[in-house]
Amino acid sequence: MNDALKSPPGRKPPPAEHQFLKGTSGNKRGRPKGSVDLKKLTCKVARKKHTVKVDGKILRKTLLQLVIESTARQAAMGVPSMVALFAQIRAKVSPTQDEEKNGFMLAPADLPKQEFIAQEEARNANAQDPSDTDYVNHKVDEMCKAAKGIDSPLGEALLAFHRRWG
Repeated sequence: MNDALKSPPGRKPPPAEHQFLKGTSGNKRGRPKGSVDLKKLTCKVARKKHTVKVDGKILRKTLLQLVIESTARQAAMGVPSMVALFAQIRAKVSPTQDEEKNGFMLAPADLPKQEFIAQEEARNANAQDPSDTDYVNHKVDEMCKAAKGIDSPLGEALLAFHRRWG
């Protein structure tokens, strides 16, 4: 019984003729030296500061800031693709599931709580019911126009948003 000839259990190294030579890489077709990761390159470009002139003032802003501001401006003008893109950006930055549904009430300090509540109830008693007025929901009107094929920038933006998130 010669124990020195037995190899330990488990995975065994390849034969000597198939092992890598000292100083040579095991992945000859791998990533070449000096290549840059796309994510790192994108972050580097997005964080690069540029000089812009806004209302006569010279400001230095990152490319990411400039792109987001431009997207927000075009979304506000009703460009459908920018509305959808801006909605995606906002969803990534502040997801709606995490938003707190709490609020607060601001009351004048010189009024006691009961008096303030009484005043607000009296004011609400004289308020009109919105269903009794000639209120027109422009968003619904514009979306219906877009669905019918009538050209409307706001309707197109709403329809694009509805298709994406609705």
